[in-house]
Amino acid sequence: MQNAAPVQLSQVRDFGQIISTTFTFLRQEWRPLFRALAVICIPPAVIAGFFIGKTMGDIQSLSFGDSVNDPTWMVKGMLNQWLPMVLGYILLIAAFLLVVAVTYEYIRAYHLGEHFGITPGDLWKRVSSQLGSYAGIGFLCSLLVGVGFMLCFLPGFFAMTVLGLTMVAHAIERTGVTGSMGRSNNLVRDRFWETLGLIIIIGIIHSFITGILMAPFTIVSMVVTMNSTFGAIESGIQPELPVWMAIYTALTTALQMAVTMLTYPIVSVALALKYFTLVEEKEGHSLRQRMEAFDKA
Repeated sequence: MQNAAPVQLSQVRDFGQIISTTFTFLRQEWRPLFRALAVICIPPAVIAGFFIGKTMGDIQSLSFGDSVNDPTWMVKGMLNQWLPMVLGYILLIAAFLLVVAVTYEYIRAYHLGEHFGITPGDLWKRVSSQLGSYAGIGFLCSLLVGVGFMLCFLPGFFAMTVLGLTMVAHAIERTGVTGSMGRSNNLVRDRFWETLGLIIIIGIIHSFITGILMAPFTIVSMVVTMNSTFGAIESGIQPELPVWMAIYTALTTALQMAVTMLTYPIVSVALALKYFTLVEEKEGHSLRQRMEAFDKA
């Protein structure tokens, strides 16, 4: 069986074609991309997951122990665990930013034909030179989307949609923070509903895949918790979780963060294909480039 032809990014695609091409692209390019993600992004994600999971496990253990009779147990538990929890979330934000930046920088290299033989070190050089811009974009977009959702769900969805192509716009065009936000808004402005639909559907697909991969570990946690609860009810004593449960929660949360980071390129690639579709529809860059090459020949 012949290998599929390389994906041509600069091409108009409908909704279904964007979804299918996303998985085609990842299937073809998974080795260099996922190698870079494993080296650059997974370590902080795993550490973040361990800290967050350990804190959650400790608090959960307190909720099943004798301390549950103390009305201040939750406050005491949070105060004792606030440092690893805060550190975990800081590392998680950094890991997420790195995943997005690495994925889009690989797409830029692919678009320019510079991806052949690319190494994690090469991608890190590209990412580190643009990390300030990616961080600025991430901060401003998250702020606007967060404010929108706090005011009402509709403004939140509006901001999430019109700013959805900001990262990839900067990756391909190097338009900076505000320039990329404006570029995304201009591209999405009259394609709002189809872009929102893509963001929702690809987000559901990503969550479903992550959930399926983590299902066995989630089932174990549920079974242990239910057994502890029902056993305590039958014996008439205060329910307690096994001593290993906190470590198990920490390890499974770390694994979940790693899986989430490794599968998030599904979202980034789909949005990148939407970006190229809108650029082709509105500006026809690929057609002009072919015409210019024909004239020069």
